[in-house]
Amino acid sequence: MNWGLRIVVAFIGFVAVIITLVVISMRQNINLVAEDYYVQEIAYQKQIDRVKNHMDLGQLGLEVELEPATNQIVVKSSSQGELKGTVYFFRPSDERLDKSYHLTLSDGKQLFNSSDFAKGLWKVKVSWTENEKEYYYEKLLVI
Repeated sequence: MNWGLRIVVAFIGFVAVIITLVVISMRQNINLVAEDYYVQEIAYQKQIDRVKNHMDLGQLGLEVELEPATNQIVVKSSSQGELKGTVYFFRPSDERLDKSYHLTLSDGKQLFNSSDFAKGLWKVKVSWTENEKEYYYEKLLVI
């Protein structure tokens, strides 16, 4: 095989690798974290204020815990006021697994069965209103 034929084979091999990489990349599923991420970014100061409000509560704040012994996720609060809000379970790897629930505390806590969730990393986002003041708390859980 002469050097000209080697150059042509190398060039064809390079083109084949590039075409293969383009085809593979075009078939990848690319999910955005949120469709309206730009609007959310503009309104982020309100989010910072909600987080600060929760931090100011101290011991009266809301907590999320995973209890493997009972196979439950517990959202609890020692606050005596009426809380209205949502509990959002965010799955970073697959948006189709995300779940949202109304925050309804009974005896200061709300229980979720962890077997209803796929194993892996979850971000629990809780936003609520108490006495017309907004709060936000989030925690990473590995189920």
